[in-house]
Amino acid sequence: MDDALDDAKQRFSQKLDCHQKTDIDPLSADQWVVSSLLQKSIRRGDTETAQRAAFTFFAQKGSAIWRRFMVIAFEDIGTASHNAVATTVAASTDPSWRKGNGGYLYVAVELARVLAESAKSRSAEHLITSTQHHPSLAKLRLLKVADLLNDHIDTIVDQSASPAERALAARCASGIGWSGEKRAQGDLTSVLEAFRSLGVPDELVTATGVAAQKTREPITLMVPLIWLAANNGGSPTITQSEVPVTKVVDGVPMYALDKHTRLGREAIWRFASENDEVRTVLERYVPSARRRDAAYMTAFYADAAPLANKLVWTGADELEAFGTETDLLLSGVPPEGFAPLLSAVRDNLGHLNDIRARVFVRQRPAGTAPYILAAG
Repeated sequence: MDDALDDAKQRFSQKLDCHQKTDIDPLSADQWVVSSLLQKSIRRGDTETAQRAAFTFFAQKGSAIWRRFMVIAFEDIGTASHNAVATTVAASTDPSWRKGNGGYLYVAVELARVLAESAKSRSAEHLITSTQHHPSLAKLRLLKVADLLNDHIDTIVDQSASPAERALAARCASGIGWSGEKRAQGDLTSVLEAFRSLGVPDELVTATGVAAQKTREPITLMVPLIWLAANNGGSPTITQSEVPVTKVVDGVPMYALDKHTRLGREAIWRFASENDEVRTVLERYVPSARRRDAAYMTAFYADAAPLANKLVWTGADELEAFGTETDLLLSGVPPEGFAPLLSAVRDNLGHLNDIRARVFVRQRPAGTAPYILAAG
């Protein structure tokens, strides 16, 4: 593996106590809720819950956790802590290193801690969402797809190009499609060299290349672009924010029941149907055929997306607003309905969490015996 990631593994090794034994209680929830909880608890900086989720995820899905960690690192940590991103990629792609540093389960639990305690940035997610889907960029998407490889590389290094133009160029040049499929005539190496030529830290570039190949997720390519935008003459800072209050049932915070889980979709739609304020807003602004999608997406932004501590840079708020707008538009919400619907859901999260709790208790699987985390 590249020296840059060897350095990341060495830093991580120094923080591990391979002889430590930790008692962790697994969570009683299905794999979809546990997967959701792993990511959402990391976003909120809830270390204990993230570690329990990682422990349970590994028990349920084994080695699938390493790809999951890499995706979370690029979606939710990104340029806010490129050291944490590099650490995640290094640890997730080297089985022999994991075996020699406490064992797979131990490393998974500790990696969850690293990510939960790191500063966060969802700017890469907002960039790729808006670039891929916003209606205003439809023409640009068509034009960029028709460009030649050299044109794409030129766009990436052109500091006067917009973030959307550079994002489209990086995706097209990499050979990775929007859905992870491999495209002909891609040259990921040239994309990575373009990032290096612009001053993106070598550790981040290397981690990006490895993760892009392992996950086939184009969001990996957005993080170096966000690093460039955030460090373009500005001084990025980390701000602390309060996250919405949640209800916890047997160790499982109810924010895990979001649009990515079956139980979450059931609870959110029941809430949207039963809550007078939310139902009224949906009926006023959203066509009947799109109300489920609108409710799912709004609930996601109300309490599944918030970050406890996030990177702030010039242009970050505008990009977040653009990404949120894109998702809401795709869900059938017109611009005039954005604020009323988000406000209605946020004001009634207590009701939503009560419904989530009832749904979760009724359908969760039987509990399991606790595991003992040991070295080796």
